[in-house]
Amino acid sequence: MGNNVRQRPLKRKIELYHTYYKRTGLYKFLGINLMKLVLILAGIIVLILVVDQLVDFKHQQDKLQHFVDQHNPLFVFTFFLLTESFMGFIPPDIFMVWGKAKFPENAYLVVGLLGTLSYIGGVNAYFLGVLVRKFPSIERFIQRKYEKDFKLIEKWGGIVIIMAALFPLPFAMISTIAGIVKYPFRTFLIYGLTRYIRFFLYAIVIFGAIKKFI
Repeated sequence: MGNNVRQRPLKRKIELYHTYYKRTGLYKFLGINLMKLVLILAGIIVLILVVDQLVDFKHQQDKLQHFVDQHNPLFVFTFFLLTESFMGFIPPDIFMVWGKAKFPENAYLVVGLLGTLSYIGGVNAYFLGVLVRKFPSIERFIQRKYEKDFKLIEKWGGIVIIMAALFPLPFAMISTIAGIVKYPFRTFLIYGLTRYIRFFLYAIVIFGAIKKFI
């Protein structure tokens, strides 16, 4: 009897959330971003296959090796952390390919490190948002420029953080906005862990596609 009483409020709560998310367009938004993710992954594979057919394989391999040898790992990891802390304007996939070429025997360890740096970058971006609150003019500018993203967090809260971690949404910017709107930090830390899923999912696809090159 007691279990049934507890289950009814839970079921009712789930139904209310479902109705709200459906009414506010969350499922449609999720579907669009899932499609974007599939298209991006498919595009990466197609691009690699096209390059394989049109460009001399050995020449490209030599160029990639030259690029890898040119860049010190500490510099690359530091640069990646900075990009993930401020806007995240460079796709992490580029760094994954570099990691696979630089450390072929430990490629997934590098992916784990990149995921950790991206996670730390999100935390940095969150505290950047906290800092921005002390400068009203900058806060107003960001609110105007990223009005759509602010509205997403207002509507769906932590789900947007998870989606930004997984899908083609600006994770660093969403993290900054979370700091600005005073989203609970502990909850942000938990939801941000889904960033690792994104990194390893992309790595599986990308490494499978470039195994002929590296």
